[in-house]
Amino acid sequence: MLLAEEYPLPMRPERTFLGWNRPLAQRAAEWLFQRGEEGAWLDLSRWLVVVPTRESGRILRGALCAQRPEGFLAPRIVTPMELFGRRSDGADMVAGWTARLWSWTQLLLSQAGRERVGAFPTLPAEPDFAWALGVARSLCEAQDLLSEGAWTFSGTQGKFPFPEEDLWNGLARLEEEYRAILEAAGLRDPMQTRLEALEKGSWVFDADRVALIGCPDPHPLALRLLERVGPEEVCSVLIEAPEGMEEGFDSWGRPDPTFWRSRRLPFPSNIRIYAQEREVAGRAAELVAANDSWDAVTIGVCSSRLLPLLRIALSERKIPAFDPGGIPARQSEWVALLADLRELVREKSLAAFRRLLCHPAAAGWLGVSEDGVSHSVLLEKLDRAALQSLSEDYRAASLEMELAPFVERARRFLFRAEEEPLEAIREIFGTIFRREASSARPLPPLDELEEGMRQVEALSASARSPFVASEYLELFEELLARQELPEERPEEAVELRGWLELLWDDAPHLVLAGFQEGAVPESVAHDFLLPATLREQLGLRTNAEREARDAYLFEALAAQRRERGRVDVLAARFSRDGEPLLPSRLLFRSAAPELPERVRRVWKTGDSPSRQQPPATDSFPIRVGPMRWEERKQLSVTGLRDYLSCPFFFYLRRVRGWEAVEWLPEELDAQAFGALLHAVLAEFGRADSMRECDRSEPIEEFLRDALSRSLRDRFPQSIPASVSLQMRALERRLSAFARAQAEEVRRGWRTIEVEEPFVFPIRDWRLHGRIDRIDRDSGGGIRLVDFKSSERPANPKSAHLCSAETGERHAAALFSWRGKLLRWKDLQLPLYAAAFREKHPELEDLRVAYFALPKDREKAGVREWKEWGRELEREAVACAARVLEAIEEGRFWPPESALEWDREPWRYWFDGRPEEIVAPVFTSE
Repeated sequence: MLLAEEYPLPMRPERTFLGWNRPLAQRAAEWLFQRGEEGAWLDLSRWLVVVPTRESGRILRGALCAQRPEGFLAPRIVTPMELFGRRSDGADMVAGWTARLWSWTQLLLSQAGRERVGAFPTLPAEPDFAWALGVARSLCEAQDLLSEGAWTFSGTQGKFPFPEEDLWNGLARLEEEYRAILEAAGLRDPMQTRLEALEKGSWVFDADRVALIGCPDPHPLALRLLERVGPEEVCSVLIEAPEGMEEGFDSWGRPDPTFWRSRRLPFPSNIRIYAQEREVAGRAAELVAANDSWDAVTIGVCSSRLLPLLRIALSERKIPAFDPGGIPARQSEWVALLADLRELVREKSLAAFRRLLCHPAAAGWLGVSEDGVSHSVLLEKLDRAALQSLSEDYRAASLEMELAPFVERARRFLFRAEEEPLEAIREIFGTIFRREASSARPLPPLDELEEGMRQVEALSASARSPFVASEYLELFEELLARQELPEERPEEAVELRGWLELLWDDAPHLVLAGFQEGAVPESVAHDFLLPATLREQLGLRTNAEREARDAYLFEALAAQRRERGRVDVLAARFSRDGEPLLPSRLLFRSAAPELPERVRRVWKTGDSPSRQQPPATDSFPIRVGPMRWEERKQLSVTGLRDYLSCPFFFYLRRVRGWEAVEWLPEELDAQAFGALLHAVLAEFGRADSMRECDRSEPIEEFLRDALSRSLRDRFPQSIPASVSLQMRALERRLSAFARAQAEEVRRGWRTIEVEEPFVFPIRDWRLHGRIDRIDRDSGGGIRLVDFKSSERPANPKSAHLCSAETGERHAAALFSWRGKLLRWKDLQLPLYAAAFREKHPELEDLRVAYFALPKDREKAGVREWKEWGRELEREAVACAARVLEAIEEGRFWPPESALEWDREPWRYWFDGRPEEIVAPVFTSE
């Protein structure tokens, strides 16, 4: 541990105030050129220039080139912590974030580690990897914070009164073991190398002149290195502020908290407080669109929460956006990819396998792109396999033949991951990223990922208990989540810059979006290990220092554009989640007499709407269409039922193909339950040996065996427990069927056909269907039977007809019969009869019936339509013709008040009011 007083401070900072009426990069470039050495080329190569960020370095290089297009010998431009970047003494490699996490996690899972963090507030009864990784992350972050004061856990022992002294003593001992783990793999903790650089006063930069430009908040450790390295040298500190403000900054150009706490700050005229953050984003996009050139405006993203909303608002106005800092990888597809791989490895889940099939990069690894089968087809088959197997295991996908090759690729990876986890992960990363190298998607920084893998491999070689593949994947997921993905800059785009980048921006119009308390000034979050009082004792950055920095930046940004531009300040009263927000306190930094006027202007409601309440109806309708039939002229008989219920419901289900798919259901849904029951009854109907059986016991035994065979065929490995319960419910219904069937045989009825398909032409349409069962009695009469397994017993007449009133909208379904106005609800049995009669025109005695198999077994049995006759049959065919004509003409709107809208998932989708939510698009549009 090195304290500042333990070595001399020979490098002397010398401040220069550049003013703030011109862009910082332009003034800094002029200042450097004035100090260059003349020759064949103006020489700045002996200068080492320190700027706050890499992006500010890019801006400075651009300004230098713009002022000297004929060329010059460039200075070396670095960020403060890049001063520690390279070593000249051949030291071991510096451990990266992943290696540090790995080492702490290993240590915390050891017996010694658990004992030494016994005072940690989140110690579970049985520590696991997830807990250890979370604590390791906190410890790494605490180490980084301590580095601001050149401290380590062990270096603080005995120097300060810690609130959790036992914990800190344990952490100090653990840190020594943590370093030993790293050193065994040829790695060094970053703080160790930095402290050694301070002690030796060494770096590798071949420079004899140093300038610190526009750095209001450099890392304190970097300043210590500057002080230590350059004996008897001057470090030029260039400050974006006018002369006369010397009291506002320390010798290194850092804003002084005392000065800026009492400083009266500017109050831009263009301040707007909106109700919600999306309104802030929308207003920012409007301000950009109002400019002739997007290069003339920059959006300062003060609150990171606004970034996705800003991108959406700009995209809606067709304004390209560019974030020089890159896209946060945490929000990217790559972190999601690693999370899905991790779930597949750990859970072997079908859900993870499905997400990987949907991920373009992972699908390529699985071989989807090579196969040529469309994603939509594969996903449909995967849904079918899930419904068929009711299994959560990814191997259930192989029930569909087309998915079997992809399942096999996943199986081989999982086998390799179990045997050689790091090699398997390296191989899959290589395959995926090699395929994606030519794609337009931004890739993560692969060199950092590769370095992280190398370091983890070195550490794992000597590990007492190596991690499994899912744990390694989570470590690499942590690494990726900390990265920024490089974004390709559009030819013309508005820039989205973070708060600390704005001092270097030269756009005349600046929009400060999300100027909220907690974002500006930035607040240091509460930390269990490093509370505010301890941070101050250790000399770490404090909230007062950050407030001074942000107060200075706010005034500088306003002053830069006072004569040559404009600043708009936008804030919100509520977040996207409805949490209340406050505008930044910096807006109220004024003399006492001016404060009431500032408060009034900030909180006035005339120019900004109050918080919006959810509207009674949706803010915008969903456009659905075009409302026309685009398929071949063929339809199932049951499809007509949907149209009779509601034309728009028919359109969604039969034209647009809307269907709810329950992903990974735990049991058979109603459709699958009914299909299984129908399959068993069809097998019974085909058995010649059972046609004359008039005793319920043999029938029931046959049905039980048939049900068992069907379930074994569907679930060859094992029948799920939930399905076993449903099997008992099916057995009860089959038992009721057996009793009713025996009675029908005794009455003289015999089954002559089951699952009889038909095609019935009406107009130029082809209606198709399948008759569940055809019976014949001893007198030659025919009965067409449809099985119904609904909870309540169905009556054929009430299921097909209901009374109607004159003036009903659904005219195609209306007809008069026996002096009453009736409406068709279903045409199933009548069209079965018409189709059968077309094949057998000589038939006189034709009946239709339901074989009801409700939950109440006592109500099971055949229910014939007593009033059935040729007249109703003809009316049904005429109705079908009218419905088909309406379908041809695209008459799908408006919706009817149908029961379907009160059933899930339609109620969830349309809230029971499709006429309010949907804006139909007709053929003529």
